[in-house]
Amino acid sequence: MGKKTTLRQLLSWLIPVHRQFHLSFESLCLTVNTLDRFLTTTPVAADCFQLLGVTSLLIACKQVEVHPPRVKQLLALCCGAFSRQQLCNLECIVLHKLHFSLGAPTISFFLEHFTHARVEAGQAEVSEALEAQALARGVAELSLADYAFTSYTPSLLAICCLALADHMLQLPHPVDLGLGGHAEATVQDCLGKLQLLVAINETSLTHMLPFQILEKCSLSPKLK
Repeated sequence: MGKKTTLRQLLSWLIPVHRQFHLSFESLCLTVNTLDRFLTTTPVAADCFQLLGVTSLLIACKQVEVHPPRVKQLLALCCGAFSRQQLCNLECIVLHKLHFSLGAPTISFFLEHFTHARVEAGQAEVSEALEAQALARGVAELSLADYAFTSYTPSLLAICCLALADHMLQLPHPVDLGLGGHAEATVQDCLGKLQLLVAINETSLTHMLPFQILEKCSLSPKLK
């Protein structure tokens, strides 16, 4: 329970850091994926979690960002608690433990995939689909720091985040929940938890959304 709490605190710290550097949502998703996979292979002391967090962020950014944060910038966020050598050493350890297998199908990937699929099928206008995707990305970001969602696959979370976003935006043609190929009971379970997550974190979500989307959506959707 202690490790779960520490990890949740780390992610709650990393998410604003990711925003501060104006990084993509894909970078954040890959950071979380790297963290989760490494922690299943290697025990980490609580006082090293912050170093593992910025190291995972650096590894993720090197894959997808044109201008990843510099090591000096990441270490400054840790208030001088760690050295460049410590970060570089941990980066090597993480890479070896993951056998340099760094790519992963993330929530971000599936949000893009499902959005493209619904537009191609003529189920939504491009503008509507992109707004739903942006709102779904905000909901998905909230879920990354909540252990209630760790058991759900990225594709399930993505389709459920889009479905919730559609309801919040009151789109006339909601996304087809069958796109993800998941059992209805599992989808409804995930949707219910996401709805509760949004209700609890309503203020946080409003700060994450562009104004043009915020003014269109209802933050208290009632799913049927």
